[in-house]
Amino acid sequence: MEIALIKSYSNKPWRSPETYELIEDSLREKWRVRSIHTKNPQALYGFINQLKHEGGKQVFVFNIAEYLDEEKKTGFLPSLLEEWKVNHLGSSVKAIDIGLNKARTKEILDRCQIPTPRYFIATREDPENRIRAEKISYPLIVKPIEEGGHIGVREDSIVYDYAHLKDIINRVLAEHHQPALVEEYITGKGMREFSVGIIEGKIRLFTPVEIDFESMDGNHEILSFESAKKDLERIKPLQDKKILDQIIDLSSKTFKAIGANDYSRVDLRMNHTGCYVIEINIMPGLGPHSFLPEAAKGIHAIEYNQLIQKLTENSLQRQINGK
Repeated sequence: MEIALIKSYSNKPWRSPETYELIEDSLREKWRVRSIHTKNPQALYGFINQLKHEGGKQVFVFNIAEYLDEEKKTGFLPSLLEEWKVNHLGSSVKAIDIGLNKARTKEILDRCQIPTPRYFIATREDPENRIRAEKISYPLIVKPIEEGGHIGVREDSIVYDYAHLKDIINRVLAEHHQPALVEEYITGKGMREFSVGIIEGKIRLFTPVEIDFESMDGNHEILSFESAKKDLERIKPLQDKKILDQIIDLSSKTFKAIGANDYSRVDLRMNHTGCYVIEINIMPGLGPHSFLPEAAKGIHAIEYNQLIQKLTENSLQRQINGK
């Protein structure tokens, strides 16, 4: 078995050269690994084909990135790998497309009767946005509809009136060139936030943790892009069995509804009105300090190198031996 590791760097800590080095070292403990860093799809295609023809070995691609060129958002890797019929880590293009579009995700959650905050989509500055917002009621939170990793989410993304709402919608439209998701902000009495990593295999593993806002800098209880970029997010273990069962059940239903494979992370919030799925991250960070690896170690005593190997083995079992 030949493992091809695609390195697509970005300014996110979970896509840094250091993270890719750790991943490569972990894979090399069990397999022969060849890595490539390129922004050219044809160069990647040639690289994979060369590996396929060297000794007639099977090739498995370990990829954790959406794009070959993160800055320009070109070379959508899941689509390229699927088109080339290459076995690779992670979900199908269909599932990833859904997970990357918050509106499509929420449509499916609503259809499957999985609780999610009320919302509307703003495609332009429109007086109707005032009516839609008042129907849900403030506070609201505004996010780009097609960004992951908390991109476009700042502390001032929480809005309390229409003037502020209009400003943040316009900022999303101007800076991200995509519609804005305007969503009910789950806050108030009993507010807590959770992240549930899912590792698919013969036995599905869950890594439920609570976001420890008290240990984080910031004036709001929110996971912003700035806190993610600087690795300022903090988590703590969750002991309440009733809540554990609830968030694991909702996460499992979300994973199935979206059609995810191998691994994902579901983010949830609760308050006195109930527990809600905020979103699913189909390709969550696999940096050493990302939620899923940290929780896998804390809850299941799975070291970082073991996690990378387990993800690979489970995916290989699903795609190759399962055919």
